[in-house]
Formats: sequence, C-alpha cells, structure tokens
Amino acid sequence: MLGSYEKAIREIPRQFLRTEKTARQKYLEPFEEERRHALIKVMTEHVEMLVEKMNREYREIFKNQKRLEEFDDRIKDTLITSQQKIDEEICKFSANLREKLSSSSKVKPEELARIYELDESTLIDLKAIEPLQAIHEVFEGIQGDHAAKGALEGIREGIMICSKFGTQLGIDPSQNHTEAARRLKKRSIVAGTLVLKDLIDAIYILTQQLKLPVEKRNSEIITKTQSRLNESLKEHDGVDKVIASLQVFFRMLSIA
Repeated sequence: MLGSYEKAIREIPRQFLRTEKTARQKYLEPFEEERRHALIKVMTEHVEMLVEKMNREYREIFKNQKRLEEFDDRIKDTLITSQQKIDEEICKFSANLREKLSSSSKVKPEELARIYELDESTLIDLKAIEPLQAIHEVFEGIQGDHAAKGALEGIREGIMICSKFGTQLGIDPSQNHTEAARRLKKRSIVAGTLVLKDLIDAIYILTQQLKLPVEKRNSEIITKTQSRLNESLKEHDGVDKVIASLQVFFRMLSIA
C-alpha cells in the first residue's frame, strides 16, 4: 500500500519536467535559475503533501504493529531519495535543454511575431508557432535557391495580407458604437482569424510536400490542400492579393 505512494512520489519530477520540456522546446525558452528554484519548490511541496498523506493513513497501522521505527525510517528515506531524484532530474533536464536550444534551427516565437507583424499571443491562439517554424526550417534547407527566397517572401506577404481580413469594415461611423456594429466586428474578426489559421495550416502541409523529392510528393494531398485553401479564402476581400503572393510557392510545387 505504501508502495503506491512511493511510486507516485518518484513520478513527480518526470511529470513536471515533461510539461516544462514541451513548453520550453516549443517556445525556445531557456531554463532560468529563478524558474529552476520555483520548480524545485513546487515539486518538493508535492512530495511533502504525499508524505503527509502517508503519515495520516499508515502511521497508526504501523504503530499498532509495533513497527513505528520502521515506518519513520521509510518516511525519512522517501524524503531524502525524492529530493535527490528531483535534483538529479532537474540537472539532467537543464543540460539536455541547453543542448537542444543551442542546436535548434527553429525561429523563435518573438522573431516570427516580428516577421509576420503579429502578436505572440495571436500566434499562440492560432497554434501557428510550430507550423511556421516548420515552414521556415524547410526553406532554410533550400537556401541559395532564388525561387525559394521569393516563395518565402510571398508566403510572408500572403499571411500579412490575410491577417488583416475582418479588421477593416465599412461601417457608418455614426453606427460604430451600436450593438449590431459590435457583433458584426466580432463575427468578422473571428472569420478572419479562422481563414488565417487555414492559410498557415495549408502552407505548412504544402511545405511538407515541397521538402520531399518530386517523385515522392503526393499530388492528391497537394491538389486537395490548394482546393480547400481557395474555398476558405474565396469570400474575403483581398483574396486575389493573397493568391498572387503565393504564386512562386505554388510554381515550386507545379500547381500555379
């Protein structure tokens, strides 16, 4: 019975650091000393909470069995080994993360925000950071190709144009503060946000095909993705400019 608590305590560092690793590798954030101390504190508190529960549930049982000294020794050992485990896992995590970040070719979220003139919070809400990082990684791998440079610039332009969809409405200024106008603005912005996400996702899918040798590309995926993108864009003003900006990219995939 005590074993289940001891197992849960051993899992604490792994659970916390798994989440920490995912977030920091995604956003390319280093593991600062302040965060290190805060994380150790939280993990230690979770260990102490479980140890306290062990005490409450089993101390009397061991006492009645005249095994109280054995129980106290086990509790003491659990606290010592868990702290050692936390320290070891934190050190290992910190070293691995430093190595990953130093070798990463991913574009940082703040740089993506600058490139596309979007807030980081918007990129997070759109779940666009990883797709955009992957898109840039593919084009990074074909540096020196004049068409690739033009395609990436066109993608940037298309995303920036699309990001304005839904923000420019022809509402009579005298009606600007009415409830109907506010609802219209909200619906328009939501629709614009959705089409921006569709655009980024479509470019990501097509870029994954672009990085493959020509003979291994899936023409059905390419055709269907472009068709879905056209359908998503068609009801928005400025769609022609977005499509025009992507022509070099499309030609690289032989779909212009």
